[in-house]
Amino acid sequence: MNEDREKFSLEIGKACRNVGFFYLSNHDIPSSLIERVYQQAEHFFSQSIEEKMKLYIGSCRYGNNRGYTPMFEEKLSPKGDLKEGFDLAMELPADDKDRIERGAILYGPNFWPDNLHGFRECIYNEFYLKMLSLGEKLFEAFALSLNLPSNYFKSMCQKPMVTMRLLHYPPQTIIQDEDQLGCGAHTDYECFTLLSQSNQSGLQILNNTQEWINAKPMPNTFVVNIGDLMQRWTNDQFKSTIHRVINTSGTIRYSIPVFFGPNYFTKIKSLINDEKEKYEPILADEYLTQRFNDTYQYRQTNSSST
Repeated sequence: MNEDREKFSLEIGKACRNVGFFYLSNHDIPSSLIERVYQQAEHFFSQSIEEKMKLYIGSCRYGNNRGYTPMFEEKLSPKGDLKEGFDLAMELPADDKDRIERGAILYGPNFWPDNLHGFRECIYNEFYLKMLSLGEKLFEAFALSLNLPSNYFKSMCQKPMVTMRLLHYPPQTIIQDEDQLGCGAHTDYECFTLLSQSNQSGLQILNNTQEWINAKPMPNTFVVNIGDLMQRWTNDQFKSTIHRVINTSGTIRYSIPVFFGPNYFTKIKSLINDEKEKYEPILADEYLTQRFNDTYQYRQTNSSST
C-alpha cells in the first residue's frame, strides 16, 4: 500500500466516486490476529443471554454507546435486525476533559467483560489499535485523491470517533419477512468503514441500477465503504452506498466492522470549493448522535422517557 501512494489514491478515488465500495488487500493486519479476534467473538456470543446482558449497551453508565446489543436492538430493519453485537471505541477515561467540560458524551471508557481471558487484550490492544493506524493511512489516501495534502485530515483525527463492532448473524436461509433482515438497508454514518467478513457471504450492495450485488468474502482483504460524513465532506463526490446483510449461508456468520469518524467537534463542511454546497455544515458528533438515536432501541426508549 505504501509503494505508490499516488497511484493508490487515484484508484480508490475512482472507486469512491463511482461505487463507494472497494476491497483492500496488502494491508499490515496479520491474518492470524484477525482469526484470533473471530475466536474471541465466538467465545463472547456463545455465552448465555444473561451473561451477555450484564454488558447491555443501554445499561452502560457512561452512556457512550458501548457494550452488548441483543437481537432486534438495532432498527435498521423495521422490525429489528436479526443480529447481536458488541460495540467498543477509543478507550478514554471517564473524566476525559472533552467529556466533562464540553459534553463529549460519546467519549469515555469501554464496557468490558471480566470473565473472558484475553478478550480485551486481543480485541483492543492488538487489533483495534492496529486498525487505527490502518485508518490513518486511508485518510491520507483519501486526502490525496481529493487533491489535498496527505496530512489534511490529521489534525481532525487526533482523538477520532472510531467504533469497532463484533457482529453475530444467525442463519436466515429463508427470508420470511423483508422487514426483519440480518441488517436492514442503510448507509454507514461515519467517514468510512473497514469490514472483515468471515467466510460466509451475506453483505449486499445496492448498485447504480438498483440491483442488490453480493460482496463476497475474499481472503486477507477488508471491504472498504464510504460513509455519510465523507459524502457530506466531499459534497457528494464520494458515495455513501446503501447496503444490507442477509445471512443465507446456512451457518453462523461473524463480521468485524470498524467505523472511522473524525474528532468529536469536527465541523463537516464541503471540501469542494468550486461547487455549491449541498449540505448545511454540521458537527460530527451531532450527526452521529442523531443517527445512533434513530438506530438503537435503548436510545429511543431513554429519549421518550425524559
